[in-house]
Amino acid sequence: MIKQIIILFAVLLLWPLTVLSAEPYQEGVQYHRLDTPVPTQSSNKIEVAEAFWYGCPHCYRLEPTIEAWKRTLPDYASFRKVPAQFRPVWKSHGQLYFTIDALKLNPSVHEDVFNAIHKQGRKLATQEEMAKFVSRYGVKEAAFNKAYKSFGVRNQLRQADAVVRGSRINGVPALVVNGKYRISAQSAGGNAEMLKVAEYLIEKERAQK
Repeated sequence: MIKQIIILFAVLLLWPLTVLSAEPYQEGVQYHRLDTPVPTQSSNKIEVAEAFWYGCPHCYRLEPTIEAWKRTLPDYASFRKVPAQFRPVWKSHGQLYFTIDALKLNPSVHEDVFNAIHKQGRKLATQEEMAKFVSRYGVKEAAFNKAYKSFGVRNQLRQADAVVRGSRINGVPALVVNGKYRISAQSAGGNAEMLKVAEYLIEKERAQK
């Protein structure tokens, strides 16, 4: 009887420590480890990559939140967007995304593209439509077309596609942390939770360095 009491007392003492040390998120539940890591662009920082599509309503709703969130990341973390290219129009929009960057336009132009599609009902599905849209920022059609078809933009598209496919992402928005972990809003339990899981994985990766 005394032995049983001692065992029970020991269990009660250890139970709070077990609860406190429990991980808040579980691999295979809120996030998934990739079988094969995908390349990152940051060699000295923990990278968070967001797979997105301009035409995705969920990505559109997340955009203001994630733009604010990325500014809160610690200096040992970095953020980048990775256009998903599951369909032809997705690929065209991904090409537009990298073209805007190649032309060195203000980053706010990306928000304008989201608004044009979701608020104004513009498809921006063809090169001609995109060139006309970007002309409002002082970009001539010839300059747009040159950047749109450039090797640099096409190379970035290939790299983005490799990240999305290598991460086995099948829907957007989704996050890839340090090329090792995939998080979706569905697995995390919502957009806000997805960002919290990303923060957890950033710290997990930092602790392992």
